[in-house]
Amino acid sequence: MNNTLTFLLCSNRVYLSPLDEKTIANSYEKAFTKGKREIDFMVLDEMSRAVKGYAYAFQTIGYYAWRFSRELLQLNEEVLKQTIRAAKKDLFRNAYERMYMDLSKTDRDFIEAIIKAGTDRVTTKQLQDILNKPINYISVYRARLLDDQLIRDCKIVCVRMNDSLNLFL
Repeated sequence: MNNTLTFLLCSNRVYLSPLDEKTIANSYEKAFTKGKREIDFMVLDEMSRAVKGYAYAFQTIGYYAWRFSRELLQLNEEVLKQTIRAAKKDLFRNAYERMYMDLSKTDRDFIEAIIKAGTDRVTTKQLQDILNKPINYISVYRARLLDDQLIRDCKIVCVRMNDSLNLFL
């Protein structure tokens, strides 16, 4: 086992708070203005919202927006579409695909049940009905996925897919 992996397995988990959307927008605006790009501020707002507070998404989206705006020196709707498409591809390849494949089959079944429910908020009752399992079963897998930050707890009786995982699924 390499030293980096050993360190990561032995270290405490660090929970990072999401990046602030206004700070993201200001950082993008400053960088693109300095780079002599013409900015469509509606696109800048959409780009900042797409980050959803994640540092990796902030870096990836910023990188691709810069790259795709290089020729015309414009941050416009077309650049945004190309940027989001490329950033999602990177997120799938570098993070989400790996995270999903590392889940147990039962964890994947649980996530697929959340998706099957078809709403942002899914009650434990809905999960019981979809999975045909008792509440204690639902509670165990819900707790595992909450701990892994793959779902968020809205209230005691509901779960919501983590925004980053929505991109993957």
